[in-house]
Amino acid sequence: MEQLKAFLEKARTDEELSEKIEALGEKAGNPDEIITLAAECGFTITAEEIEQLKSGNVNRTGSSEIAEEDLETIAGGNSKNRYDPNTCKNMTKIKDDCRGFLGLKWCDHYRQEAISYDQYGPIAWKHECVMDAFPNYKSYFHGKD
Repeated sequence: MEQLKAFLEKARTDEELSEKIEALGEKAGNPDEIITLAAECGFTITAEEIEQLKSGNVNRTGSSEIAEEDLETIAGGNSKNRYDPNTCKNMTKIKDDCRGFLGLKWCDHYRQEAISYDQYGPIAWKHECVMDAFPNYKSYFHGKD
């Protein structure tokens, strides 16, 4: 997870790399394309790490909570308005667009908060859309909804 964390940290400060990753997400890029892009940048990551990050069970810092620098990034403009009233109002839980591909550019309206913990860390999260999509949605570690 350390290599993935470093790769995403680089993407956070490298707009060109961030755009390449976002483009892969928009075309539903497979993990091999992301792994190749990471390798071109000198990082070794695995498909399993990518899937963990995409599942929402960890964030780009390798933890399950939003780090202070992530909040600054989101507040500082590294977010994107992904709200679509035609689809979002009918959602019952989050979709990939809420966090953006690999969690790099969260929707301006999306919030996530850890709400339950065990001895290893957070096991449940509350997801909120300030535009009232997916009201009261909670997700649990390992995809237990």
